[in-house]
Amino acid sequence: MPMHPKLKATALFAAAALGGGAVAAAIGATTRAAPRSTAVVSQTPTAALASATSSSLTAGEIYRHTVPGVVQIRVATQGGASGGFGPPVSGSAQGTGFVIDTHGDIVTNEHVVADAISIRVTLSTGVTYTARLVGANASEDVAVVRIAAPASALHPLRFADSRSVQVGAGVVAIGDPYGLTDTATSGIVSAVGRTITSPNNHPITGAIQTDAAINSGNSGGPLLDAEGLVIGINSQIESQSGGNVGIGFAVPANTVRATVAQMLVSA
Repeated sequence: MPMHPKLKATALFAAAALGGGAVAAAIGATTRAAPRSTAVVSQTPTAALASATSSSLTAGEIYRHTVPGVVQIRVATQGGASGGFGPPVSGSAQGTGFVIDTHGDIVTNEHVVADAISIRVTLSTGVTYTARLVGANASEDVAVVRIAAPASALHPLRFADSRSVQVGAGVVAIGDPYGLTDTATSGIVSAVGRTITSPNNHPITGAIQTDAAINSGNSGGPLLDAEGLVIGINSQIESQSGGNVGIGFAVPANTVRATVAQMLVSA
């Protein structure tokens, strides 16, 4: 399926590079250099969220109910030696993820953890765990990592049915843009049914467009509806400069949920 003509310049929202030599994938860009890092299974919700989802919440309420389930992801990467000489190039990168169950499973974008040789996850409490990769699907830009954290420390977020998302609905994005942890931005659903391109040039259909501010480091974080449910993973922005211009895209929740379910079955 061809990319929507208005989206042909879309850049992939990659994890922001933190160290020398780190690279970030990009679609619509000619390099993978860090300065252009422009590209974020439903379980029982927390008691507070369960009691609040009967009606629309304010942005502040959505944040308070869901931020405990949002995590920062940092990866160490290693590539080949430049020109075939010297040691392998190494670096680090950062993105966002969110907890989906009490077993320690966390969803993020595939491009956040691509080429990772180590993955570390920091909960909203500030506690950091070493994570292992459970599964990754570049065609859908979805990945799952797992940490060995006690169930009491985990606050799973729930998925919405992304087929019911409507243009004009209010949304909140939570993530770690440029390493600024637990940052919330708000906006509306600008369009539905967009087609964006995955890291391996596969079309991702049904993407949700939003004007909520999304920047490098938001990759893998949740886009939440007015009930605090995840309607998508913040993944890409349309930008010529590399900064937010109010056109962001999220991989739809139904795509994420189906992809994650397959990963967990084979884990």
